Amino acid sequence: MSDLERLQVLTEIVSEFRFAILNDNEPEKMGQLVLEVVQETGDGKLQDMVLNAYLKLTDRETAIRYLNEARDYLYEKIDVLLN
Repeated sequence: MSDLERLQVLTEIVSEFRFAILNDNEPEKMGQLVLEVVQETGDGKLQDMVLNAYLKLTDRETAIRYLNEARDYLYEKIDVLLN
């Protein structure tokens, strides 16, 4: 899997976690799965954002903000690869 494909997959799973929170569709379970995947990346900044979102599940607005930051961070990394 190329770096670009890996970043695209990570962006998708972060977005799925965000949708799970918005739709109240088992966000705890989705968050655990996303955390496991993100931890495998070794990207500390991304891990921190996703972990903070998971820890703030009781405050949906804050959790969504962290995931938006994570998604934007991944988009920036994709842009760097494409340019």
